[in-house]
Order: sequence, then C-alpha cells, then structure tokens
Amino acid sequence: MKIEGGGARWRSSALPLALLFLALAAVFPFGGDRSHFYKKAAHTYITQNHMTVAMNLSPEHDFLGFYYLTLEDDGDRTYEPYNRFPVLGHVLIKLATLPFPDDLSARLAAARMLMLAFFAAAATLAYLALCGLVRNRWAALAATLLAFSSYYALHYNDMVATEGVVDLFGMMLVFHGMAVFATEGRFGQLLAKTCVALLLGWHVYALLLPFVVLGLVVAVRRRDGEAVRRHLVLGVVALGFGTLVLAANFTREYLALGGEVAVAELPSVQSMLHRTGIAPKYGPDWTAQAEEQLGRIGAASVPYAVLYFIGDAKPDFLAEVRMHVVLGSVLSILIVLTIWLHFFRRPPPPATVARHRLPLAALALSGPCWAFGMRHQSYFPFEGMFYVGLPLAIFALMLPCLDRWLGGRVRCSVLAGLAAVPMFVLSSFLMARATVPDPERTADMKVWIADVESIRELAEGKTIFVSTV
Repeated sequence: MKIEGGGARWRSSALPLALLFLALAAVFPFGGDRSHFYKKAAHTYITQNHMTVAMNLSPEHDFLGFYYLTLEDDGDRTYEPYNRFPVLGHVLIKLATLPFPDDLSARLAAARMLMLAFFAAAATLAYLALCGLVRNRWAALAATLLAFSSYYALHYNDMVATEGVVDLFGMMLVFHGMAVFATEGRFGQLLAKTCVALLLGWHVYALLLPFVVLGLVVAVRRRDGEAVRRHLVLGVVALGFGTLVLAANFTREYLALGGEVAVAELPSVQSMLHRTGIAPKYGPDWTAQAEEQLGRIGAASVPYAVLYFIGDAKPDFLAEVRMHVVLGSVLSILIVLTIWLHFFRRPPPPATVARHRLPLAALALSGPCWAFGMRHQSYFPFEGMFYVGLPLAIFALMLPCLDRWLGGRVRCSVLAGLAAVPMFVLSSFLMARATVPDPERTADMKVWIADVESIRELAEGKTIFVSTV
C-alpha cells in the first residue's frame, strides 16, 4: 500500500507503525527507575489514594473502593469510601500488583509499569484512528508522537490513578471506535467500546458530548434520519450505561455505611457535586482560571524537549506564562473556526467530509468540554493531559494540507513523522531526568516504605494501635 507523501522508499505501511513502537518503548526504561516515582504534589498524593483503594478491593467488601477503615471500640468497622470512579481500573491495578504481596516498593513499580502500558496503548489507538481518518500514516505518526510528548502527558503517564492514563486510554479507545464508525460504518463496535471505556473512567463523556451534538447538527441539516437515530442511540447508551455504573457505586457505598447516610450525603455524591461546581468545597471557580486553562492548551501542544531547551521545563503555573496563553488562545480560535467552517457553513459539508472530520472535531473539543464541565476539578495540573486531543487533531489535519499546498515538492508529513520520533524519545529522557527529586526526599520515601513493611510484618494476625502523639 502506498503511503501518501512518500517516495519509493516510504511505501511500506509498516514503517510508521514500527517507528511508533520504537519511540513508545522509550517510556519504559526511562520511567523504570523506582526513584522516579517520588514526585511532588498531586502526582504522589493521588497515587497514594488510588493504590490504597486498589489494595483494599476484595469480594469480602463487595469491591467497595475505600481508603480509610476505622475499627470502633465495639468492633464495628467504618469505611471512608472512595467510589468516585468505576471499579475496573482499580481491579486492573490490583491484578498487576498481586505477584508482589510482600514488597510494597515492587507493587508501586508494577502499578507504574501498568500505567506506562496504558499510555503506550492510548498512543497506539490514537495513531490507528488517525490513519483511518486522514489516510496518511506519516501525518498520524507525527501528530501522535508530538501530542504525546507534552509536559503533561509525560509527567503524569506513570501516576497510578484510574483518572490518569487509564481514563485517557478509554478516551482513545472510543476515538478509535469513532474512526472505525466513520470509515467503515460499524456502529456496534463504537457502542461496545463506549461501554468498556465507561468502566475505566468518566473523561470519555467529554469526547462523546461534542461527537453526539455535532453529529446531530450535521444529520439534521442534511435531513439524514439514520444518522440522527444512531447519534441519539449512542448518547442514550452512554448516558444509561454510565448511570448504571454510578448506581452500582452508590449502592455499594450506601450499604457499606450501614444505610445511615442519605444518598445525597454519600461521599461519592458529594464529590460529584463538588467537581461539577454544584456544591463546591474548595478550589477557585473555573472562570477565574480561564487564562491558566489556555496556558495548559498551549503547553500541551508543545513537546517537552522544546520547553526544556527554552528554559521553561516545569510549566506548573501556566497563568504566568504568556507564551503558552497566547499559543493556547491561537489554537483555540483556530479549532473553533475550523469546526464552524466544517459543520455550520452553508450549504452543509459533503457527507464523507463531515463523517471523517466529526471524530477529529470531537477530539479537539474534549479537553475544553471536560475543563468547563468539571470546573472545580480542572485546576489540578494533571488534568492538562486531557488537552492532548487538540494537538492531535490540529497536527493530523495540518500536515496533509501542507503536503497538498506544496504540491508534492516537500513531503512535510514524512519529515514531521521522522522528526517526531527523536523528539518524543528526547522528551521522555529529559522528563525522566527532570522529575527525579533530590536524594534526601528519595531517601525519606524509601525509609517510609521500609517502615510500612515492618509494621505490616508486626501486624500479621494482630491488632495494633498507632498514635500520632
């Protein structure tokens, strides 16, 4: 099969995929040093939460997610549930750690390797989906590696959390389903992938919302009754299946708390109300963070190696980084104009064009949709990884256009694909070096792990009391 944008030596369809696997393989050795885990702020804190929930999963507790258990004087147990997310991600984390029952450090390492595997799988699904949508494997390779080499993607790809790369994998699984639906008309596989993704996390809703809404707009304008029906079915299935998953979570939580707490007061319900801004507990309003969100879009669209060499290797406070804000603003305006021209112009776009561009438009809008919908959650820095969809869409659309504009004189997609491989590897290497903390912090964490192991051995078959005094 001849690949667009290549000469005789670029005809192999296997070469871009082989280069993708070669580049993604770099994240495993660069992220394999256990000392790299000891990072600051949300990276470590959220990992502790999700590791604890995963370790406590068992049939004995009806697979309830919890991270605190209090033993009362009368022998009763009180749980502090952490049921915000579907259980499948935590089950997978626990399965990955089962071979290491007596080594906490090894369990952390195994869980981190699982996260890196989800990261590589998400990038592979993104590449395969883009291949089908833009019909240019080199552009798909370049878009995937450049988008996944950002600061947010590489810094948080080993954060042990179902709301991290596990959720990102679910999004890319559905994006791949959208691409297959657009190119081959297979609707059933999209429904199946949507249900699987909803067992891994909730971010997929930010991808489904623009896909369903824009799809209905195009279908109504074209008077395509079958397309209207399919998009409505997708929306209903996604909403219904997610509601069932949430209902199961709330039921387990309600029973674990002895039925003494009103449903509206359940910790998971309160968490949901807080994250959506209905009942905020902490964190500024999302509208006050618009500048920071634009900065995150900008940083998520630039490979980490570029930031590193211009002296801005740790864009944690992006509201102060004007370059990122300007870039994010330009990209946001660009994608809004592109979507307007593709879906709202008169007359409606041709059916084939609309069908192939719809998944890309939904992918580009998924990050902003999530940030707006979860405005009291989006201030966490790791949420920046979900802006990966915007650079994916922009690079995938831009490179084939450049090839056509230059009339074949310069193969921009091939050059970009070849350049993206060392850029991704270099970004992974620099991120691994940049996120290693000082030796004192690493030593403290290793002592803490050793202390936990000692307590576990002493407590085997016993009840102990720990005082903070």
